Amino acid sequence: MKITFEELPESRIAYFRNVGEYGEKQNKELMESFKRWVQLNGLFYNSTILGIPQDNPEITPKEECRYDVSVVIDKDFKVAEPAQVGTFSGGKYAVFLLDHTKEAVSEFWGTIFSEIEKNNLSIREQQPIIERYTSQMIDNNLCEILVPIQ
Repeated sequence: MKITFEELPESRIAYFRNVGEYGEKQNKELMESFKRWVQLNGLFYNSTILGIPQDNPEITPKEECRYDVSVVIDKDFKVAEPAQVGTFSGGKYAVFLLDHTKEAVSEFWGTIFSEIEKNNLSIREQQPIIERYTSQMIDNNLCEILVPIQ
């Protein structure tokens, strides 16, 4: 598995949130409605979209788990409802490029922690593993998984 590394800056984001059990159907519906909002607001092309699970479902009751889908925006962008404004904290990440298929993502989750250990990396605690997309990646059915590292 190929790993690259990036230091991401703290960024202002606009986001939609789903509260409830994580799942393919819920995340896909949220992402589709968010992509429509991003396109209507002229943000889709040349943008970075982040999928951010806010809670660990092994600790947080499934009905309280929060999943955000967001886009990085500049400080002057006026956010229209139903989006909310927030901050992405940034930091150092190990980046994995994947085919955005159920099989590839499932395989990734089955091997990620051994890959992290094999590469002598330490995951930053209390920071979520996130998905990142650009319009070009979406067009090519790709995504990146960003693992926060120390």
